[in-house]
Parts: sequence; structure tokens; C-alpha cells
Amino acid sequence: MKIAFLFSGQGSQYSFMGKELYDEYQIVKDTFIEANTFLGYDLTSIIFSENEKLNDTKYAQLAIFTFEVALKRLINSFGVTSDLTAGLSLGEYGAYLDSEVFDFEQGLDIIMNRSKFMSESASKVNGGMSAILGMEPSEIKKVLSKFEGEVSIANYNTYGQTVITGDKESVIIANEELLDNGAKRAILLNTSGAFHSKYMEEARISFTEYLKGITLNEPLNKLLINTTGDYFKENIKNVMSSQITSSVMFFQMIEKMLEAGIDTFIELGPGKALSGFVKKINRKLTILNIEDIASLNKTLKAVKENENGTI
Repeated sequence: MKIAFLFSGQGSQYSFMGKELYDEYQIVKDTFIEANTFLGYDLTSIIFSENEKLNDTKYAQLAIFTFEVALKRLINSFGVTSDLTAGLSLGEYGAYLDSEVFDFEQGLDIIMNRSKFMSESASKVNGGMSAILGMEPSEIKKVLSKFEGEVSIANYNTYGQTVITGDKESVIIANEELLDNGAKRAILLNTSGAFHSKYMEEARISFTEYLKGITLNEPLNKLLINTTGDYFKENIKNVMSSQITSSVMFFQMIEKMLEAGIDTFIELGPGKALSGFVKKINRKLTILNIEDIASLNKTLKAVKENENGTI
């Protein structure tokens, strides 16, 4: 059995995520408390309530990262570790921690700055994002070439699901063009900016300056990255900053993992979006997730059975 951890991205967060595990496992509670102490405010109270701040980039990124670190620590405490690791957009920071690029507190500081810069850039442009279903990425690119860079591909999620990003009015027009050219559906997403596009360039520049002042470790040899869809091979700070304006090559990362013999995927974080993407890529795999007690128990049972050869 070879296991890959997948860390969820922004947009997957929901109120009270992790509350069951927080109440049940000290290692989870300690992680949330550590975040509160470092940040100097009660992040936990934002997560464990109906609070609009959870949809604000500045808080959402910190909340998801904290939850994902708690989940990684929890699954590790049961003796389950990753052979390979990756995340979707913000989720890549969970993978950085899993590959020992930084510790939890440094990760919080990095994300606090990343989210601030991204939020500032997003507020200056009326950006939008849309999910395009049932159309090959190569065909989407052909249609988007008419938009002269105003709309581009943000996420290559699966062979048949791609997210586009850019100026909101242009994204809406692109939706119609793509439907006219064969896309099955075009769904405008509820996002606060044109993430993974040229409109985040100001955030990328500010984040690059911030990264110059910190020291990071070289990742363990198990990290796959969004910007190339391949194994980490370059300067980690360049990878972090360029990710803000680059496309997320998700299904390409999964293909690389399959080539390496990964047969079990465990999604760590709120929701099952990444699990759904992996199922669309290959349904024959063992695809699991952890976000509450039921999913934790299901995952631990499946891993144990897999180890014993009964799956």
C-alpha cells in the first residue's frame, strides 16, 4: 500500500468544521489552541460559530490550514503517514508542512501574509471564477485565446472539469462562448477574486518580498506542486510566490502519483472535493477523507484492511 495525502483548498470551509474531532481528541484541540495563541485572537470562535468572517480570505485560509494541520497530526498519531503529498492551491501549504518545509507557527505566519496580500489584490479588481464542465482543457484554451489574457485557466481539476478566472464580466462572456462551443455546463463560482490569474500579480510581488525575509527548509522528496503538476525540483520560495498567479495542475499531480504506484488517497480538510476529482480520474483506487469522527474511523478501518490485504 502506498498512501498520498491531499490537502483541500479555499472554498471548502464550513462553520463548525472539526468541532467533533476537537471535542474528542486532545491533539486536535491543542492545534487549534496553538493557532489562537500565535495569532493573538480566537480563530476557533470564528470556525465554531455561524460567522461571516469564515468566508473572508484573511480568516478562511488560516482556518483551513489550522484544521488540516490538526488532521495531519491526528492521522500521524495513528501511525498513518504519506508516501507522497500535495494540495489544491491553499492546500499546498498543508503539503509543505507534511514535507517539512516549515513548522506550524511559521506556516501560520506565511499564510497570514499570503492571505492579506491576496485579499488586498482581490479588492482592487472585480474578479470572477467559473467551473467549466464537460469540455477538454485544450478546447477551453482555444476559446479563451479570444480574450487576450483577460480570462485564463485557474485549475485543471479533472479531464472534464476546469476552472477559469479573470475579470468577472469577461468570465461571464467566456461562459457563454464555452457553452456555445460544446461545454456542458458553466457555473459561476462564489469567490472574492480572480485567483490564479494575472490580477493577483500585486499579491505575488508583495509575497515574494515577504518570503525574502524568512528561512525555509528544502522539502522532503515526496512533494508534488501545483505550478508544474510534477515533483518539486526548484526554489521553494519561487514555487510559493508563482503559485499565486499560476494555474493549478491538479489532475497532472494525480497522474504522477499513480505512476509512482500510489493506490490510496486520503483527503485531509473540509469536504470531499478532491476525493471527487480523484474518483473521476480513476474510480478503482482507494479514496478516503478525514473531516469528522465517522470519516476518521472509516479511513483507519480501510487503511488497516488494506495493510492486511483484505481490500
